[in-house]
Amino acid sequence: MRLGLVRTSLLSGVAVATRLAAGLALNKVLAVYVGPAGFGVIGQFQSLVAMLGALAGGAFGNGVTKLTAEYGADPARQLAVWRTAVTFGLMGATAAAVVLLLFGGPLAGWLLNDPSLAGVMAWLALALVGIALNGLVLAALAGLKAVGAFVAATIAGSLLSVVVAVTLVVQAGLYGALVAVAVGQAVASVASVVFFRRAWKGRWRTLLGPIDRPAARALGGFALMAVASAIVLPLGHMAIREGLARLGGAELAGLWQAMFKLSETHLLLLTTTLSLHFLPHFAEIGDGTALRAAVAKGYRFVLPLVCATALAIWLLREPLVRLLFTREFLPLTDALAWQLVGDVLKIGSWVPAFTMLSHARTGLYIASEVVFAVVQIAACLVFAARFGLTGAAIGYALTYALYWLFVHYQLGRLTTRLRPPPMLTGLG
Repeated sequence: MRLGLVRTSLLSGVAVATRLAAGLALNKVLAVYVGPAGFGVIGQFQSLVAMLGALAGGAFGNGVTKLTAEYGADPARQLAVWRTAVTFGLMGATAAAVVLLLFGGPLAGWLLNDPSLAGVMAWLALALVGIALNGLVLAALAGLKAVGAFVAATIAGSLLSVVVAVTLVVQAGLYGALVAVAVGQAVASVASVVFFRRAWKGRWRTLLGPIDRPAARALGGFALMAVASAIVLPLGHMAIREGLARLGGAELAGLWQAMFKLSETHLLLLTTTLSLHFLPHFAEIGDGTALRAAVAKGYRFVLPLVCATALAIWLLREPLVRLLFTREFLPLTDALAWQLVGDVLKIGSWVPAFTMLSHARTGLYIASEVVFAVVQIAACLVFAARFGLTGAAIGYALTYALYWLFVHYQLGRLTTRLRPPPMLTGLG
């Protein structure tokens, strides 16, 4: 039975509440132990983890979700998709791990400005298989519409990873925080596997084997789109942090990272709902009118919510920053209004953007990711040069305003293409 959008959101909200609480607790610990400058370093490493996680199987997540839902009546084809994604994931994880082990020192010097942190690259190399497994298992659960198992896996994984992270940060400061970023998803994979096993009763060994060519072709377009997002966006964020550090030092880059994390945290419920509900739902719609109606329904649901949360954060901005971070982070409140405007525009644009993913518009999606990443880098740094942190937030908001216009335009083209031909009448 299909879960409705509201029920899906309520169930995913339980998981998100747990992740939110865990993330807020960890942010507080990080703020106390590493300060604004450390936040910038952690942000750079998180971007690297995101990129390598995509290469280690994460790139197939949206494709696994979409195809699992599409092949709901054909378990054999579902299994072929999973087996192919797992095989590619293991190959990617192995290749990335070798690179990290061989070039960990230079990479730490370039990315983290400290070659002595090369050890965290080794930790990341060891964790990549677990990172790949966690992403693929959660994607399969979403495609199966096993929302209860998805929620339980997310909650348990969040709790496990935050306990490990807080312990490492308290014991080893910045180094411990970086190790926690490296191994967090691998730790969470333990819970994901347990709950996947409860939802799927097949044999584990059937997930290992040769690549299925039709499944590989079906996953290929999604993988290209996901790799584009997972490489282009983190690289863009790295460039923004690097540019801000040159403009105002490590403190400015760290404040931007904290503001970015605040946005990421408050949007967590909505982005989870978008992935869990809209991707498989949009994928099943083959009629343009119905797709446009589904997007409109999505707007009616997510826009009031994101506006409400943005307003609440704005009204409570100073006590919230003190609670979540420390007094050292209070300067970010001056830029928060523009950042929250950007958050509203971002969520609004993501609803129609999911139609590109769900209908595999690969070339258009990749081109848009590259173009708007460049736009965001340029806008953030140009405005930051004049207005500091507030300027970076203005650049963020401007980028998503332009992106929303673009994705709405592509939605019109897609729905026209999907619209069935008119019925011919009066013949005979």
